[in-house]
Amino acid sequence: MRGRSPFLFALVGLAALAACERAEPVPEAAAPPDPFPTLRAFEAAQRAATDFAALPPSNHRFGSDPHAIAKLPGGDRFVALLRGEDRVAVLDASLRVVARLAAPASPTGLAVTPEGHVLVSGETEPAIRRYAVLEGPPFLEPAGSIALPSGTIVRDVAVGPEGVVYAADEPGGRLFVLGQEAPPVTLSIGHGPIRVARVGRFLIVDCLLDHTLVIHTVDAGGIPVEANEVRIHHDGPIWSFDAVPSGDGLLLAAGGVEDHPLDRTGGFFGYIDSFVHLYRITGGKAERIAAENVSSLGVITPKALAMTERDGGAIAVNVTGYGGDRMAKLVFREGEAEPVTRASHPLVPGSRAFVTLPGGGLAIANPLLDAFVLAGERGATIVPVAPEPPAALASVESRLGEALFFTHLMAPGNGTEGAHSRFTCETCHFEGHVDGRIHHTGRGDVRVVTKPLLGLFNNRPHFSRALDPDLSSVAHNEFRVAGAGSGQDPWFRLDPEAHPVLGALGVTSPVEPVDLRRALMRFLMEFTHRTNPKAAGRASFSAVEAKGAAIFRDRCERCHAARLTAEDAASRVPFERWESLVFSPGGPIVWASDEYQKTGVVPYVHDKGARVPSLRRLARKWPYLTSGAAKDLDEVLSRVRWGSEGAFFHDGAREGEGLGADEREALRAFLDLL
Repeated sequence: MRGRSPFLFALVGLAALAACERAEPVPEAAAPPDPFPTLRAFEAAQRAATDFAALPPSNHRFGSDPHAIAKLPGGDRFVALLRGEDRVAVLDASLRVVARLAAPASPTGLAVTPEGHVLVSGETEPAIRRYAVLEGPPFLEPAGSIALPSGTIVRDVAVGPEGVVYAADEPGGRLFVLGQEAPPVTLSIGHGPIRVARVGRFLIVDCLLDHTLVIHTVDAGGIPVEANEVRIHHDGPIWSFDAVPSGDGLLLAAGGVEDHPLDRTGGFFGYIDSFVHLYRITGGKAERIAAENVSSLGVITPKALAMTERDGGAIAVNVTGYGGDRMAKLVFREGEAEPVTRASHPLVPGSRAFVTLPGGGLAIANPLLDAFVLAGERGATIVPVAPEPPAALASVESRLGEALFFTHLMAPGNGTEGAHSRFTCETCHFEGHVDGRIHHTGRGDVRVVTKPLLGLFNNRPHFSRALDPDLSSVAHNEFRVAGAGSGQDPWFRLDPEAHPVLGALGVTSPVEPVDLRRALMRFLMEFTHRTNPKAAGRASFSAVEAKGAAIFRDRCERCHAARLTAEDAASRVPFERWESLVFSPGGPIVWASDEYQKTGVVPYVHDKGARVPSLRRLARKWPYLTSGAAKDLDEVLSRVRWGSEGAFFHDGAREGEGLGADEREALRAFLDLL
């Protein structure tokens, strides 16, 4: 639907979406006995046509990807980030794009200052760009930038009423506090800070991989007071939050996965519903006062949440999920754990952020549909964004595969009773990466960290036990395990009449089961790692990185092979090519092999050990080692030992030669580039 006029997701379609809880099963006689010949022929053809040395990153492969939205001061315009275009956009009241300006590459952080300036941060630029608001076109103009230390990767930015700027460095686990007059302050905040917000005299940071919200009070100048830190910890990631001042404290709502260990013992994914938790923060402590299962309302992976105070001390929480097809409203009264209002209405999946409008409507940024959505209880208008370079228009098949990955469409029959859950792949793989959990596999004592689902195309066989030899088996098996325990046959078709969101993706007729699997495969083939911010814009190793590369060649590359496809020894590239490929946009070397190894990381996931994992984008894979035993890369490198007969250990070795301090420093610098 891109490039066309906005259309109304009409009440009739919304009613169909609301009523449809299951996909249409395929009559048993129509199901082919074996889908693999078709799927494997497709996979083989795609591999034969692919130059894995030039495999592009996924930064610009999936459309404009609206990522964030905010209201501009005065008038009725909005400012938004188009992550897939590397642009900041101005929208009119109908959410049409009326202006685009260059932004830092992969822009994700957006804030509007009290003076009316717009601040934007991007993942590949160690700075925050400032834009001044204009009355007429183009409505914004560049107005300088705020420099940050080299190597900083800013995921989000916020600003306080004093003009203090807060920047969250996601892989570095740091929070930068930039006052107008005070010297800069750097706080070690936690693993994977993805969002920062200032509410009253409180500063709140969401550390995704730590499953923790960190709350600081600030002084009169807006600088955090570390002594008053409060931490809210869950057993699983928190994707969103909002808060309102309450007396001398806060009332805070958090949207995330169920606060319960994942349970695989029943043969399905248990206890990973989406929840909204309500907390009271006062006197340096956090008290949970309510917990509501919003998966049961069709709100899955809630990334967009807002709370408001109502008359009589009640609190209203509006929440929608990236993976679900509903918008929910929860109203809580003081002192009551159960909501007095628990209602929902249909909404297209893919909401990542929204602004509440006067009258209760929403202006939503929707990367899944590459659109903005103007929503209310009576319907929703989808306003597609026609992509501009460098963003590419994905195929309908790829867009369908993206929806299968990020929404409930792969397992539309799942319920929420007991341990059963309604979830998506992203419940455990945030943006395709990891969730910071060490999962119990349901097999004896074996616990493993989550592995990324990006970069699978040239990294087969797949997963720690390497039991899926190719993407064909991954796709077919994912339909089976995603819906396990639901009672629904995983061999089903999807019909746009039952799931109107498919029409918004360009799907015009029912999709057969084998074609659903092919669509998921197509998406996974294109779901490559994004450009490494530590390597972006560079062409050569520093002296310490070159030393680290030589150490890696001599000590590590025997297992973590410099191959373009993990299972093909002939794809190994010589040391002389490493530098150019590391600094290419896709960074295509897998740094893995198809072998099993026993390196002391126990318990082993397989009788032969574990498949050698890829080392791409290590900063996004925390915690480390298959068991999650190492909490940072320095700990990984300090555990390394090798013996005289070629034995190599990542853990558990009591003797043997290890890396010196300068070798660890050099190797760490090289690993940061992968």
